[in-house]
Amino acid sequence: MFRQTRFCVFFLALFVGACATPEYQQARSQCEGEGLKLYPVVQQPQVFRRSRVVEVPDGSTVCETQSVQNKEKRTEMSSVRSVCRPGMKPVTEYYDETVMVDINRGARDAHVDQCAGKLCLQRYGNIKCKV
Repeated sequence: MFRQTRFCVFFLALFVGACATPEYQQARSQCEGEGLKLYPVVQQPQVFRRSRVVEVPDGSTVCETQSVQNKEKRTEMSSVRSVCRPGMKPVTEYYDETVMVDINRGARDAHVDQCAGKLCLQRYGNIKCKV
């Protein structure tokens, strides 16, 4: 669930950033220095629960039988060869992963957005810097 939330937040930020006017992006970049001073990057390890699908034996056996022709042309005999392997099934496996996370990112981004909105309001009369 957290992976999906992070994925959505990333694309939402990308979408909003892509739709922002050049004037807004300029105002935002002017505020980033102050944001970094107030909320510096602080990397901290955090453990997240992840999942992956793995194949595990299911107790069955799957065999394939092939007919093999004799290479000598004198005889028409052929042999049969069976190759067997264990049957497999997909299973979800859960594991913990430690990831370094900037714990000030949310506060810093909020500050930069608020600062950029104020600059846009002063310069263009709206918080999105629309001209």
